[in-house]
Amino acid sequence: MLEVTDLTTPGSAPGCTSQCPVRGGCEEIQMNNVAKKNITVEEIKAAHIQAVTSQKFEPVMVHELFGFSTPLKGFEKPIPVPAERHPLSPSVDSNYVFNESLVRRVLLSMATKDSIMLVGEKGTGKSSLINQINGRLNRPSIAINAGPGVDEGYLVGFRTLGKDGVKSVDGVLSYAYRHGLSCTIDEICSLNPGVLLSLNDILQGDEVVTLKHHGIDPELDPRELLGLEGGMNIVRHPSFRLFATDNTGGKSSRDPRYAGTKGQNAAVRSRFTSFKANFMSAEKEMAALHGLNTGVDDLNIQLMVEFAFRFRVAFSQEEAFDNISFRELKRWVTKMALYDDLDESFVDAIYGNLEEADQALARELFDETFDRDLVLPEEYTTSVADQLDALTKAAVSNAAQIA
Repeated sequence: MLEVTDLTTPGSAPGCTSQCPVRGGCEEIQMNNVAKKNITVEEIKAAHIQAVTSQKFEPVMVHELFGFSTPLKGFEKPIPVPAERHPLSPSVDSNYVFNESLVRRVLLSMATKDSIMLVGEKGTGKSSLINQINGRLNRPSIAINAGPGVDEGYLVGFRTLGKDGVKSVDGVLSYAYRHGLSCTIDEICSLNPGVLLSLNDILQGDEVVTLKHHGIDPELDPRELLGLEGGMNIVRHPSFRLFATDNTGGKSSRDPRYAGTKGQNAAVRSRFTSFKANFMSAEKEMAALHGLNTGVDDLNIQLMVEFAFRFRVAFSQEEAFDNISFRELKRWVTKMALYDDLDESFVDAIYGNLEEADQALARELFDETFDRDLVLPEEYTTSVADQLDALTKAAVSNAAQIA
C-alpha cells in the first residue's frame, strides 16, 4: 500500500506550527542543517512528514489521471494528490499519450524512491514523460541541462560571499534534495564522469548526505524560487525524486550522432533504475499528432507517420545515418498547418537537418509514401554552377544584341 509521502509533494513549513515535533517549530529546521541547529535526523524527518501530510489532498485513481481505461496493477485504490497546484509543477498536456506499462513501472519505482533514468533515441519523449508524470501528480520540479560546464558546485553547492560574510549555498540538486522537489538531469552522459561519482550517496538514496562544498539560499521556500536572488549535513526530504535522461544510458558509444557524451562509471549506472523510452506505436503517434489540433487532415497525418516509420526501418537496417524522431514529426505537422504546404513543411522540419546521403533516402521514401516526387524549394535545386551558367548565357545574349 502506497503511503501519502510516496508520490506526493512537499508542504510548506507553516503547515506544521502547532503540532511540530521539532523544538522551536519549523523555523528551527528551515535550513535542514543537522549540525547547526542541534536537531536530530529523526526530528527533521518527522517535521518533513508533518509538513507533507498537513496539505489538503484529493483521492485520485491513477488510471483516470493518466487516461487509461482500467486500473493499473498496484494502483487499484486511489492515491492522494495535492489539491493546491504548486507553481513549480509542470504544465499538464491533456493530449499527451502515455505508455501504460512504462507509466506503471515508473510510478512504482517512484514510490520506492529509486533514482530513475530514461534511456532512448532522440525525440522519444524522455523529458516530456517525466514532466507529464510530475505534472499530473502535482509535484514541483526543477531541471538541469547537463554539459561539460556543469560541475559539482553547480549540483550540490559551494561557499560564496554574502552581505554578512562567507556563506554556504545549495546547488540545484542539493536544493531539490533538501526541499523535496523532483530534479531531472537531462542528457546526463554529457557530465564529466567524476562529477557523477561524487553524487553516489544521493543517487543511491541515502537519507543523510554530507556536502563537501556548498547557489540557492537554503532558507528559501520553494514557492519563492521564481523570484530568487540565491550545513554540511542535509536530510533527504521524503518527496525528493531524482530523474535522468540519456541517449546512451551511461555507456560508451561510438555513435557520432551523440558527440560530446561520455561513458559513465558502471557503479554510477548501477544506482539507477533504467527504463527504455522507445518510439510510440503508429496508432499512438497519430493520436498524439491529432491532439495538436492543427487542422491537418487524417490522411496526411497517417502518411507522415508512415514516412517516419519507413525511415526508422531503414535506420534499423543501417541504411540511414540518422533517425526520424517524434519531435520532428510534431514540427512537420505544425509547419504543415502554418505553411499549408506539405513539401515545404517537410523540408524545413526534417529534410534540412539530414545528412546528404539521408536526404537522398528521404526523397526516395517520400516518393514511396506519397506516390509523387518531393518538390524542393529553389535553394535546394539551384546550384552556383546553374547560376554561373545563367550569367554566362545572359552575357552572351547581351553581347549578341550589342553586335
